[in-house]
Amino acid sequence: MYTIVDIFYAFRHTLLAMKTTTIRDFRRDVSELLRRKDAVLVTRHGKPAGVLYPLSDPHKLPMKVRRKLYLELSAGIARQLDAQGITEEQVQRDFEAFKKRRRR
Repeated sequence: MYTIVDIFYAFRHTLLAMKTTTIRDFRRDVSELLRRKDAVLVTRHGKPAGVLYPLSDPHKLPMKVRRKLYLELSAGIARQLDAQGITEEQVQRDFEAFKKRRRR
């Protein structure tokens, strides 16, 4: 999970001009907010709770955030696979079988 310090560091150049919304409004307007190109600061009780950063161009996402996101996602996938008792070898075999079927 990202801390407010991580978010501030990654977005320090845009936070002052960033659109702000409450969690309630965020839930209601998430589809519209994702279509926009600008980042949105989401607040809870007037304090920063998160940042929505639409990925129309993932390369614009700061490298530090991309690295953390990759590590968090891959760790989450690994935990889910371990919980289901699926090994890396099984995943590799399934992927190879999928590629063969796709080629036909």
